Amino acid sequence: MKKIFIVAAAAIALASCSKTENEHSPVGQKEIKFTNLNDKVISRAANDNSDNYQVYADWSGSSTEWFIDAAINGTTNLAPTTYHWPASGTVDFYSWAPSTIAATGAYPALSIAYTVPAAANQDFTVATPQLAKSSGIVAFEFAHMLSKVSVTASLHQDLLDAGYVLTTTGLTATLKVLSTGGTVDPKTTPAAWTSPNATAATYTGAASYMIMPQSAVGCKVQITAGITITKNGTEIYSGDLSEYEIAAGNVTGDQFAMGKHYMLNLTIGDASTGGGGEDIFNVIQFSANTTPWDTPGGTDTPLVQP
Repeated sequence: MKKIFIVAAAAIALASCSKTENEHSPVGQKEIKFTNLNDKVISRAANDNSDNYQVYADWSGSSTEWFIDAAINGTTNLAPTTYHWPASGTVDFYSWAPSTIAATGAYPALSIAYTVPAAANQDFTVATPQLAKSSGIVAFEFAHMLSKVSVTASLHQDLLDAGYVLTTTGLTATLKVLSTGGTVDPKTTPAAWTSPNATAATYTGAASYMIMPQSAVGCKVQITAGITITKNGTEIYSGDLSEYEIAAGNVTGDQFAMGKHYMLNLTIGDASTGGGGEDIFNVIQFSANTTPWDTPGGTDTPLVQP
C-alpha cells in the first residue's frame, strides 16, 4: 500500500523570519505547511504507526547546505519550525518514513544504509522525489522498500474430507533469511537497493515479518506455535511443525521482491511431521482381512475310509 503526504503552500503575511532563513533562504509571503491526507483518504501503510517522516529539501539558490532537514510529526503533520518558500529559485523535495532511519552523506549526497530491525516489524517507505517546486502543492507518494512475508497453515483437502479440523490460534513462525540490509538513495527515481549484504538472520515470535528484498531460495520457515488439529472433537495434534526450506519454484520469480506481500501457506498432509519429528497422524489403527484358503495344486487327495 502506498502513502500520500501533501506539502501545501498557503499565502500568509510574514511577521518575522529567522536569521538562518534570511541568510540561506530568501522568503516570500508563503509558508510551507505539511498535511498528511493519508489518515483521511486511505489506511496507513503496514506498521508505520503514524511515525514521523523525514523531509530533506534542496533550494537551487544555495550550494552549501540543505534548505530543509527536518522530521515532520506523523500525527499532527507539523514541522519543528516554520519554513517558507524562497522568493526566487526552486526547491527539490525528498522524504522517507519513519524519520528515525538516519541518512548519511555530505551535502548534496543523500544515502541510507539500512538494516532490518531484529523484530522485523517496522515498515520503511521512500517517496518519489518532487523536483523544481516553487509554490502550490508538493505531493509525496511513498513506496514500500521492503518485502512482507506472512506465514499461515492449512490442511490438505484429503484430511478435511476425512473430518480433521485445524485451528491456528496464536500462530507464530520462525523465518530465516539470507540478507538483512542494503543501501538506498532517496534522490533516485525509483528508489532501489544497492549493495545488499549477505548477513543471515532469524526472525521469531510473530506470524508476519518485513524483510530485506532477496532471493527466496534457501530461506527457511517453521511454524513454532499455534497449531491444533482435532477430529470429532478430539485433539489429534498440538505443537509446532517441521522446518521447511524454500526451494526454486515455490515463490514467484524465486524472489521476495520489494513492495510485495507473500503468504507462505504450509499445507499439512497425512505424511507431515511435527517439529519434534513425530508423525502428526501416528495414530494406531486396526484393520482385518482373511486371506483365501490355500488349496494345494493337483487332484483331490483320496483317503481310505477305515
